[in-house]
Amino acid sequence: MFVCERNTEYLDAISRLKVIDDDFMRIVFKDKECLTQFLEIILERPIEIIEWHVQYDINNILGRSISIDVFVKTENHYINIEVQRDYTGANPRRARFHGSLIDASTSYPKEEWKDLPHMIIIFITEEDVLGYGLPIYHVHRTIDENNQIFDDGSEIIYINASIQEDNALGRLMHDFLCSETSDMHYEFLRKRVSYFKETEGGRKEMCEIWEEIKRKGKQEGIQEGIIEGEARGEMKGMVKSIQKLMSKKGYTLEEAFNFFDIPEEERSVYIQRIIS
Repeated sequence: MFVCERNTEYLDAISRLKVIDDDFMRIVFKDKECLTQFLEIILERPIEIIEWHVQYDINNILGRSISIDVFVKTENHYINIEVQRDYTGANPRRARFHGSLIDASTSYPKEEWKDLPHMIIIFITEEDVLGYGLPIYHVHRTIDENNQIFDDGSEIIYINASIQEDNALGRLMHDFLCSETSDMHYEFLRKRVSYFKETEGGRKEMCEIWEEIKRKGKQEGIQEGIIEGEARGEMKGMVKSIQKLMSKKGYTLEEAFNFFDIPEEERSVYIQRIIS
């Protein structure tokens, strides 16, 4: 039995995971077949993936950089998949910015403009961030004077996971919000999620990922500590990690403290930093 099997905090964290959690979605979509079937449901057409990456970083030396949840290349498309659980992360201008950096990083000198690949930005949101009560929104540019499509080869898709109708998309969003694999409709997702939640090998992989999350949380604090003073910096980084665990994984404050092994005598200090 590996060490993680005896760590109830880790096992509880794994049992809570849903595909709509961005960290977990990245893990699930490392599998090409799983990712392909997901995209075919969303786009309602066959997809042939040539190349794909999870947590794909695009660095911008002149300004803000981005880290894409899932980046897919097909013969004629670049597809950016993002999971965002609130409006702030799914702001329409973020979609615009992602598109601009993808274009800048994938085009090459002297490429014919007509050969620039079609680009699709997909936002999956837990709530209806656009507010029109629709399960899915397809966004294109149009000409104001005649309402015709201005075909610049870009498309933005918002998927509202809070609406789960009895159709292919609704069942998919239902599965995205499931923490219990037995409740899932789609076998390709159930099989993939079950591996990480219900097999020894999968749970071991997840435990190693949790350890990495903890290590990064502490490392962020240490790096900030170079500027702000080590003790203060380490706490600031850990506070951010605690807040992320609470907002994205549904942990209570006490559960987050336990997950990061924060001693009882230090917790009041963290609480002050979190609420301040």
